[in-house]
Amino acid sequence: MKDIVQDKREIESVWVVTNNEEGYWKVGSSGITKIEIYEESGQMAPVPWCAVYKGDDIVCRFDMAGMGVKYRL
Repeated sequence: MKDIVQDKREIESVWVVTNNEEGYWKVGSSGITKIEIYEESGQMAPVPWCAVYKGDDIVCRFDMAGMGVKYRL
């Protein structure tokens, strides 16, 4: 099985799955054109992060802890 960073399928949406935060980002909504997962250096190991794009601009980034991902079919 691929880890989330190696999985190159197109992402349709991501969302927070914890109770103390709310958030939902979907390609095609609110001008969002693309969502990508990548790695950033963390303490002692790489950590998966998400970049949300509007056009060519990244409008937000967040680490993937506690997030859900839906892939485009």
